[in-house]
Amino acid sequence: MKKILMVALGAGLLLGACSKDYLDISSTRYISKSDIDEISKYSPHLKDGSLNGLYAYNMLAFSGGTTGHDDFGQKGYDIYTDMLSGDMNLNSAIYGWYRGIANFTDMQNYAANPNFKPWRFYYFMIRSTNQIITDFAGVDGKKIPESDKDKAVVAEAKALRAYMYYNLVNMYTLGYDANEKILPIYTAPVAFNTPAKHTQEVYALMIDDLKESLALYEAAGRATMNQRRTVDYNVAQAMLAYVYASKGTNEALVEAARLSEDVMAKYPLATKDVLVKGFNKVNDNPNWMWSGVIDLQTNLDLVSWWGQVDIYTYSYAAVGDTKGISRDLFEAIPDNDVRKQQFKEGPEFEDINGDSEDYGELSILPVGKFFASDGKILMGARIIQSDYVYMRVEEMYLLNAEVNARLNNDGVAQTTLKKFMEIRLPDVSYIDGLSGSALLDEILLQTRIEFWGEGKTYAAIKRNKKDFKYGSNHLYYSNNIIPYNDARVTFKVPQAEILNNPVYNN
Repeated sequence: MKKILMVALGAGLLLGACSKDYLDISSTRYISKSDIDEISKYSPHLKDGSLNGLYAYNMLAFSGGTTGHDDFGQKGYDIYTDMLSGDMNLNSAIYGWYRGIANFTDMQNYAANPNFKPWRFYYFMIRSTNQIITDFAGVDGKKIPESDKDKAVVAEAKALRAYMYYNLVNMYTLGYDANEKILPIYTAPVAFNTPAKHTQEVYALMIDDLKESLALYEAAGRATMNQRRTVDYNVAQAMLAYVYASKGTNEALVEAARLSEDVMAKYPLATKDVLVKGFNKVNDNPNWMWSGVIDLQTNLDLVSWWGQVDIYTYSYAAVGDTKGISRDLFEAIPDNDVRKQQFKEGPEFEDINGDSEDYGELSILPVGKFFASDGKILMGARIIQSDYVYMRVEEMYLLNAEVNARLNNDGVAQTTLKKFMEIRLPDVSYIDGLSGSALLDEILLQTRIEFWGEGKTYAAIKRNKKDFKYGSNHLYYSNNIIPYNDARVTFKVPQAEILNNPVYNN
């Protein structure tokens, strides 16, 4: 079976290599009828203001405008950033996906697809949210809709727009530099280009969008969880906390602490059992705040996050191109920490049927954290029916501890961290002896361990200006220290934008 799958994947790789990978080389300026029609295929009510199509597009294969098998929306870019942060390592590169990320060659080439895809995807989503906001709140986006339903639509669209800009800021800038000019700003579906704006202007837009989103939700009376599948009031609060933490001024950190504390009270923390249950169904994870629910109708297969990461899914990881945890990070997890059970050292991995595969000496795979909802059967899941996690409440606990540590509120940071760690470790008294930079370092270590594979570490490293190490089991640059602001781990404004936006540098 493995040989058959390898032949099939090889044929797909050949076809992809023979075709032009830039399916869309437009700049950030356009929002066309065909754009809206494309999204509307996944939500027939989009033109009436529904955001369902945007959520579907957020996990759609090839939504970054290429034929690449690493192109499948937000979770695809989570893999990019997790690899660049050093915590996720590529154990093998038989088919080539992610090789240019792992060895930095694509990161240094502004014409390479990994620089193009996120830019195209996030600006596509921004253009689409702009269309919805304009339809319901006027050209300037400031009109307050009359109905509560419409207020909630605008609230959701504004929060989503801020989220897209937040990802662009994290990926394409070296960190918060108020006067750096990297990103064009679009707040309406206009048919003209705009130049790159100062980073402080992008942050101002994100903060305004999220504040307005919260106000609209409050006015609409829709501050409920909404099945934890969409960007609701609580998720918008968490997003605003992240933006403030990234900005990093004293006033912003105070706001991040307040917001994260508020969200913490609204969801239960994951139990020990949940932490090793597969992270595959939102209904089994009451700690999830925002998820992508995937079933047969979603029609995801090997071109997906599960296909690229999970050996129990019929795709790339299963045939050898595994993605595992950095050995240094794995060894930093105490043996009596429940999260140690989330990973297993190679080379041999056995499934519930007794079948086994050799994935090499470098492999330390997340077979206890992430596995297909179909069960631990090697190459078992053909059509994806495992959900995506975009945000969970544990993020707010560690963010709250982090920003309090950055504010020198060590006591508060210790208390929050201990509540989080009590579920994972039998003895957390060591935290009482930590303060200052040692406390912050411990919080960042726990962030890296807790959110392995979830796309959170890259932003944490940048906002805290922390250098990081590529582990001893990395294919490339093993045991190298990488500065947080190294140009090799920062995305380049893509060639398509420079060529198609003549006013970009104005």
